[in-house]
Amino acid sequence: MRCRQGHRYQNSHCIVQPLIPADNFKYTWLDMRSHYAFTCSLTFINLILPVMIHTKNSTTCETTSRQTISLLESSLGLDPSNLYKNGIAFGALPAFKEPLKPNTPDLINAKLPRPMSIMGDYVHLGEDEEGFETIDWHVKAIQRLQGNPVYQIALMPTKGLEHISQRVAERIAQKMYEVNQLNITVWLRWGHEMNGNWYKWGNNPKLFKEKWRLVSQAVKNRAPNTYMMWAPNVRYGDSIDSRRGGYSPYWPGGEYVDIAALSFYHFGGSRRKNTLPEPNEAIERLQEFSQLYGMQGEQKPIVIAETAAPYTKSFMSGWTSLEDEASESEEKIKLAWLNQIFSPEMKAAVPELKAISWFEIFKHETAPGGWFPKSEDFRLLLGNPSLSEKAVRFLTDESA
Repeated sequence: MRCRQGHRYQNSHCIVQPLIPADNFKYTWLDMRSHYAFTCSLTFINLILPVMIHTKNSTTCETTSRQTISLLESSLGLDPSNLYKNGIAFGALPAFKEPLKPNTPDLINAKLPRPMSIMGDYVHLGEDEEGFETIDWHVKAIQRLQGNPVYQIALMPTKGLEHISQRVAERIAQKMYEVNQLNITVWLRWGHEMNGNWYKWGNNPKLFKEKWRLVSQAVKNRAPNTYMMWAPNVRYGDSIDSRRGGYSPYWPGGEYVDIAALSFYHFGGSRRKNTLPEPNEAIERLQEFSQLYGMQGEQKPIVIAETAAPYTKSFMSGWTSLEDEASESEEKIKLAWLNQIFSPEMKAAVPELKAISWFEIFKHETAPGGWFPKSEDFRLLLGNPSLSEKAVRFLTDESA
């Protein structure tokens, strides 16, 4: 439920105390979408949060100023005691029962100095409630984890956008509500990478925006601890306005989006050669996105919903191994990317960057354009032992 200013509340009552402007002032406030209070730190000055009082008999929102609490200052359901690096929450996308190298969130957490902040997932939305049983199963995995991570669900309309009706939208909202009732915050990454042509729901901006708004409105009306995460692939088209690989044709409007996110990988070109990322590759690409949808644009929190720097090998007899062509090792490539995306320079360039989740999966596939079959190891923590050790050391080192 929302007040007239658009703020959500739960249990029919929410009070947010105003802050005294101060540099690096510590404060505690009640996150409207969570069931606990948390402490965070502000590094900017002259922020005044409104006092909001909601009652069962009132739908008005009283504020001490015209400013409203924005998502940029919200915790988004993240637990500050979980793993962060340079102010950026660390999450992971487990393989679960992927056929090649299955793994679990527990195995990933066992490698980390503190629990993951986000657990990512992929769920195929089929007929009726097909796919929801996957959510039920994976929710149990979250409940076993320390730290109560945010549940980031890539809910994929694999039957096509035309099958998303009001009834389907309401069933999605009901399932999100059920998950929220278990004290689990959801980032709903519905129809992700819609600006590409590799999914059935991709490359159809008009219909995508129509269906996104349908789902978003249903979720906002029903599931107060679920955030709508709009998540295109990082731009690969000619411009931000391109239908193929752009952003703007797929933007459904700020009132329907809570978080602006990206799928953002370092690949070695179209043939996936194993090359080091350029020194400012990550920062430059994410800055472009944040200028459109972060505090300078649509004023949304920014998240990298999935990332990695895959190490690629040919496994077809008779072809030249990409490993032989490589000039750099798996360790150098992945650690260079990890250092870039979690660097102090990244946080300074994109201060609204809230979280990054690593794609912890090994898979076989054919490169774009029909190139030879290959294996791609995206894993950071559960693959190469030496790489894993160095990655954990970096994530643990507070001075880096």
